[in-house]
Formats: sequence, C-alpha cells, structure tokens
Amino acid sequence: MRLRVGVGLAIVIIAAAALLAGPLSRGDRLSDILTGRAPLLPGGSRVPGGSADLTGTAELGTDRRPATLHVACDPGGTGLSAALTVPRFAELAPRFDFAGLAGSASETPLTGILVASAGSVRSVRMPVQGAATGAESGFTLTVTGARRGEDPLRGVALTLTQPGTKLTWTQASPRAGDPALTATFTVAEGDASALKAALGGCLATPF
Repeated sequence: MRLRVGVGLAIVIIAAAALLAGPLSRGDRLSDILTGRAPLLPGGSRVPGGSADLTGTAELGTDRRPATLHVACDPGGTGLSAALTVPRFAELAPRFDFAGLAGSASETPLTGILVASAGSVRSVRMPVQGAATGAESGFTLTVTGARRGEDPLRGVALTLTQPGTKLTWTQASPRAGDPALTATFTVAEGDASALKAALGGCLATPF
C-alpha cells in the first residue's frame, strides 16, 4: 500500500515538474504562473488586461473641477495602476507644484488613497509619477502596484469592484506650504461591473 502511494506521489511530482518546465524555460517567473500572468502550458494565452474610468471631482482650496480616475490592469507588464487626471492644471500651478511631480516617480509617498465601502476602510500611501498632457487636457498623476510581494493597489482595486465605494485621492505637493489636492470618486453599480471585468486578470486568487 505504501509503495503504491509512493509511486503515485512520484508521478504527480514528475507531471507537475514537466508542466512548469515549459513556462519556466521561457523565462517566466513562478509568481507570474501562479497568478495567471503567464500561461502554464506552451501556447496557452495570457490573462487579458483591461481598464475602466471613474468620473469625480478634484478640489484645491476653493477651486472645484471635474476629474477622471483611470484604473488599469496589465497582467504581463505593470500590473495594477491608477491615474488621476486634473484638467486645466496650469490655472492651479501658482498654488500647487505640478512641475515638481513630473518625470520619473519619486520615492516619497506623496499620494494617499483611501477607499471606504460598507463596513470597510482601507488606505495606502504611495509614490507618484506625473505628466502633463497639455494645459487644457490636464495633468495626470499615476501610481502603480508592486510586481513582487504585496501589492498595495490590490486591496484598493478589490474594494472598487463593490458598488457604493467612495475613493478619496489626497495628493500632497512637493513644494512646502502648498495645500493638498483632493479628488473624490463614488463607484456606481455600472462602474463596479466594468471594474470587475477590466481588473479581473490582476485580481485572480493564486491557486
């Protein structure tokens, strides 16, 4: 009996090793295989990515204007990301240092994201990368999740798939003395469905 169990276990181990040998030999990381970012079998398809937008309001002092939050999933690349776009940012530049946020991401966690849903509150602080898309088009502030270890954006994204969730993005200026920029978004039922479909490839539970 013990011999049969041992032989059966050996067969399972050999089969698993053979399955993993394909993707690992292609240079895929084991973590990507377990999360579905890389196909297990040769010729298999990667988990698709997607994105969805939320509309909300950005405030700086007494100034109040529309804002857009773009949440995206790129399983084979950056993973989860969130981008806040503030229109006509040049009007706010005397009171907020957008130029100091442009270019490569700083290590300083100047972005605070808080999500609140029924009976749940989650907050994270992250570094941000900014880019101007034209004075009229706006200024985009982007945060990206971690490719290895715990991803702070995963919990945020999971909460966003629940209708009624409120997200508050608080952006500190790199210039001392400036007020913080605050943007708020509320997830409608249609938004939650769109986010769930778009972000599913980055939210799958590892097996």
